[in-house]
Amino acid sequence: MGKITCCEEALAEVNSIVLHCPKLEPFACKKLKKLLKELTFKLKVCEEWEKLKVKELELKEKVELKKEAAEAKLHEELEELKFKKEVCEVHLHEEVEDLKSKVELIGHEINPVEKIKCGFLKFKSHFEQEKEYYEKLAECHKPKFLIFSCCDSRVDPFKILNLELGEAIVVRNVANLVAAYGEEGPCPSNHAAIEYAVKEIKVEHILVIGHSHCEGIQALVKTHHEEKTHYSESYKSWLKIGEHSCKKVKEAYSSSTIEEHCTLCEKECVNHSLHNCLTYPFVKEAVASKKITLHAGYYDLHKCAFSRWSLDYNYSEGEKYCSNP
Repeated sequence: MGKITCCEEALAEVNSIVLHCPKLEPFACKKLKKLLKELTFKLKVCEEWEKLKVKELELKEKVELKKEAAEAKLHEELEELKFKKEVCEVHLHEEVEDLKSKVELIGHEINPVEKIKCGFLKFKSHFEQEKEYYEKLAECHKPKFLIFSCCDSRVDPFKILNLELGEAIVVRNVANLVAAYGEEGPCPSNHAAIEYAVKEIKVEHILVIGHSHCEGIQALVKTHHEEKTHYSESYKSWLKIGEHSCKKVKEAYSSSTIEEHCTLCEKECVNHSLHNCLTYPFVKEAVASKKITLHAGYYDLHKCAFSRWSLDYNYSEGEKYCSNP
């Protein structure tokens, strides 16, 4: 502001001379007026110059801010790309390892021992990757689910529900049947599992899963349609748990085919097993106090569809989860 101050002082001085010296010669007066005009112009130029300098500083600040923002965004994008790259590398590694395992198994399809060995080695590789999780799991497990499922090799709850080890207690038997309280016979394995899960582990959900093309249910239905079957007494004794469901379906759908009876019975046996769960006093008490919820499920092998319903609903009114919704 120094130049502007000087100009202002000179301008003020010239104005004073013009005003207080009326007897100045015309030439001198004209010269002073010219000087006054020049000084006024220079003053305006100086003011504009200062404004331009201020704008220049403002622009520099804006450029710096935009530069910093652009650099920050670029850094963020680079970090995201690095993360995606790492994820892709992990997935690629897993796929490569999976392919290696499959290649190893191709030559051992006939050798069950080698298949067991390769299968365990694959799991061990996964164990090493998730070592912290499995070490904690070794110390304590707190599963939320007790699942009753058929022992059919095509129906593995851990596979079809994508469960991890430690997430569920699973009881598998022929036709996923649950006997009523006190009616299981001298070796009450279901009772033991239910008591352990409910009283000791304190699970929050009990799920019974039925499935299509269940050979156990087919055997049950055949015993009601045929006088003679090749099934042993022990096998038929176990299937009697679902006898009530089979009779119920047969009476309600007397004109249906055996295949249709099987499908209906597969679902009705799930309902019956859930009702049988409620005959256990400690289960009934837990359900009444809303500490446990009962669920029914049905897995369709061909459609890869999973239906779920609760004890309060008819099985046709439940939720459906399909592979191709």
